Amino acid sequence: MKIETKAAGEWAPSPIRRAFDPKHPAILVVTVFCALLCLLDAGLIVLMSVAAGPWDTLEDPPRSLEVSQRLEAAVMRDDIASGFQPLSPDDLAAASEDAATQWNDLRDEAIDLELIDDPALIEEIRDETLTVFDPSIAPPVVPSPWRITLGVISASIWALPIMALLWLLWRRAELFRPCEAGLSLPIADGASGISAAVIVMGSLSAWTLLLGIVLPFLPIAIASYLSASALLIWIVPSLLLMWLCAAWQSGGLLSALGFTAGVSRANPLQCVGAVLFLLGSQEVILAAIGFALPDLASAGAWWEGFDEIMAFGPLPLAVLDTLDAVVGAPIVEEIIFRGLLFGALVRRMGFVAAAIVSSLVFAAVHGYGLEGTIAVTVTGSLLCWVYWRTGRLWTAMLAHGVHNALVTLPMWAARALVDAGN
Repeated sequence: MKIETKAAGEWAPSPIRRAFDPKHPAILVVTVFCALLCLLDAGLIVLMSVAAGPWDTLEDPPRSLEVSQRLEAAVMRDDIASGFQPLSPDDLAAASEDAATQWNDLRDEAIDLELIDDPALIEEIRDETLTVFDPSIAPPVVPSPWRITLGVISASIWALPIMALLWLLWRRAELFRPCEAGLSLPIADGASGISAAVIVMGSLSAWTLLLGIVLPFLPIAIASYLSASALLIWIVPSLLLMWLCAAWQSGGLLSALGFTAGVSRANPLQCVGAVLFLLGSQEVILAAIGFALPDLASAGAWWEGFDEIMAFGPLPLAVLDTLDAVVGAPIVEEIIFRGLLFGALVRRMGFVAAAIVSSLVFAAVHGYGLEGTIAVTVTGSLLCWVYWRTGRLWTAMLAHGVHNALVTLPMWAARALVDAGN
């Protein structure tokens, strides 16, 4: 098959065909082995997402639920933290009813698993926690810095969609136009690119499976730090594998990430605009889905978004866990799902199909329930758009990091709430 020589806006011949040609017997064996590892890892993740509950995924579910609901009530009843949104007694009553349901489900599951002998223990914590939704009782107090932080986040939920709409009206002609210079990590052909993506993803699966086997035999302190930094540790291997896969012809790692790309790609200001558009349009899309499917939120699993290490783990471990989410996950996952997988699919399937397929794979490996899977698929598709539109892989990494940072901030607010004695 003849591959075009790279000129402006075209694809370059890539040593990826020689380094990871799926027709080569050795690479074929490695690819099949990595695919089996991916399937095993994905199967375990899906099994956990379907069968596992809070007692399987959290060390102290009652404490986690209590802190989560106290933070929810504190934000709802705080004019600053709630983004100056009006609050009615009906809102508190509905929140209290949902909170009681979560406690009853937690109690019933503990009874079914024979984890508790006296249900009154959980019911006592439930009754005490539900008082935070009573308008006549003083709410938990969120420390001032976090009140302001949460207020800014809440207000941005309204501001960013408006900014996204204005950007759409202003630059609508460019919205569905790919970067003229192509992607910063060019993939020569779909088969080789998918083979490379499977190999990198399989290596990550091997790493996570190895951790799952080894961690129970290590001292608790070492196991905790390894678990909290799993993706941070895998940044260097991912970059090395990306270089072996596709970065040779693009001038090295920096060029493959988009840092040294030519002026024909999006400039830094346009990249920042694309990140803001992602954050705003994501809120619009998820709000529209929530409006169309009002029962979807009630089906969400509260424990999926709760991180015990950030909320009340040792401070150094909480910082490391946050860096793993804000730095490690964006770099490793963008290399795999946007740089390699989406980059391989988009040449054959076009943008829409490639974004959907790669984002569904991206969502599947997270192992969330229906609500979480839809949210991750939307985010993944928008990250594909950011990379496709700007031509720079680092822009998708930045957008992913900002998104994850916004997700982790409420956990740090919950930590501040616990430290304040609430």
